[in-house]
Amino acid sequence: MNFINKINKYLLEHYPLIWNTRLVWMLGVNIIVHLLFFLIGFSSVNGLADLKEHYKLDDFFFFTSNVYYNVLISIFILLIWIIFYLRNNAFKNLYSIKKGMIFQQFCIVFLIILISTTQFYSFKTGLKIKTRSLYNWQELDKDIKTFNKFSLFLMQEQDEYEIDKKEYPAPFPLKVAVGYEQNLTDNIDTTQVFFKRDGHFLQFYKFNNNYDLETNNSYKTRSSIDFDNFEDRTIVDISEFKEFLNPSLFNYSKEKFNYGQDTLDYKNQLNFYQEVLNNKDDIRIKEGLKKVLSISKKYEIKHNLTVGNWFELIDNKPSYLLTELIHTSNPKEEYYARTGYGVNNLSSGKDIPYSKSLYFDFNDTDNFFKNVYESYFSGFDIVFLYFIIAFSFCLSILILIFKTTSIKTILLSFVASLVVLVLIVWLMSSSNNLFGYSKYNEYFIMLFISFLIIVFSIFSYILNWKKTIISIFWSLVLFAVPTFFLFAAFSYSRFLKDVYLELNPQNYNYKSNFETWFQNYGFWAILLVSIITIYVYSLFIRKLKARPE
Repeated sequence: MNFINKINKYLLEHYPLIWNTRLVWMLGVNIIVHLLFFLIGFSSVNGLADLKEHYKLDDFFFFTSNVYYNVLISIFILLIWIIFYLRNNAFKNLYSIKKGMIFQQFCIVFLIILISTTQFYSFKTGLKIKTRSLYNWQELDKDIKTFNKFSLFLMQEQDEYEIDKKEYPAPFPLKVAVGYEQNLTDNIDTTQVFFKRDGHFLQFYKFNNNYDLETNNSYKTRSSIDFDNFEDRTIVDISEFKEFLNPSLFNYSKEKFNYGQDTLDYKNQLNFYQEVLNNKDDIRIKEGLKKVLSISKKYEIKHNLTVGNWFELIDNKPSYLLTELIHTSNPKEEYYARTGYGVNNLSSGKDIPYSKSLYFDFNDTDNFFKNVYESYFSGFDIVFLYFIIAFSFCLSILILIFKTTSIKTILLSFVASLVVLVLIVWLMSSSNNLFGYSKYNEYFIMLFISFLIIVFSIFSYILNWKKTIISIFWSLVLFAVPTFFLFAAFSYSRFLKDVYLELNPQNYNYKSNFETWFQNYGFWAILLVSIITIYVYSLFIRKLKARPE
């Protein structure tokens, strides 16, 4: 106890601002708390089953009791700190305060709240370090490549083996237009080659312009039905691939696990598919199946496949058409409710039956690979940091207002903010009737209300209104200024996009340079505006306090 008193006395005599804000003690307490959450994160994972349990590493924190412990501990720490911090208020007691000390005090308060609410990062750091200590990514990367190569032979989803998913060789990938007898010419250019298939018609094409080719002709975005203008299409004759209109191994082009895999890996994967199927290399296929079954034990993948019964399903030369599908879970388990057929696909119109007994259950192995990859290569969780900074900043502003004004002013400011909020809601709901329809009504309302608050705060100070009124406006202006700049940026970004779309209506995904810049740096720009506003507030509130009532 004497040790604590000595430190407090030293800080009071030499660093009164640090003493008043209890910065030293809050840093010490939070170091201990962050170390505790680091250890909790480190002990949250002990093996394969743990890493399969959650979809991503963040879920180990947010979808468990850890998040509740974090909230409770943060609230407890901050409440104790606020009690001690608000004991001494030199500003309200009319002590002499140096210029800039109020702003410095705000910065320290913001720092204290920030470090008291960011235990998540310590938790995740411990979790990542433990995961990296358990698993080597280079070894897992080899296994992922093996799974990706031989997932070709798993045949679990019929849709993945339809011709509209085919990525190789040229001229694939292609889009597929589907038509029916009653409306054939609506989506099929009957003047060019098309195919009849089980009661419907198929026509294969690519878009003419590069933009549509890039955005609409990729594996992930290609659709089975597209009603487009015929002028935008280049029809492709796939007569030499006609046999693959039925589900076939030759059509499969999916990357089963993409963690850590690049375009070169995917290209090598497709080359492997083409080589092994064209060569009908049974020996190589069986070796691959054996390898998959071997590494499946490592990842606790449940299955009842053997090289023999698996190869029997595959061996349908020369076109490798699908005859049966492999279940994704054990069909004998009671909870399993899959129907006896695969999903009907428009390009083939056929349902491939599932095997009566064979299954291969990855058992959340995707979660495992994702979590290990994230522990090695994930970036910083910037979105959550934005939230924590914004929360800490707003709470710091409220504490600043409390330290520099009275309870009466705070309550009146709260009432005033509710009035402003009601006014904004009413104006937005009635904007079309009041101002006519415009895409910019919401922006205009927010800019107008924020601007009014800023103007009234300035005039109230210049015209020497009552101190209570001035304090209310200056409390509101701390939030009004960043809001004004935020919606000014939104409206300007929207304006640039609208101007561009008038000239280029097809490219709706356009982003201006300003929009790109604001997405990357807008948060920090608005934060800087808020800091400048608080600095100005700290200067004028000293002068306001010195005024007579």
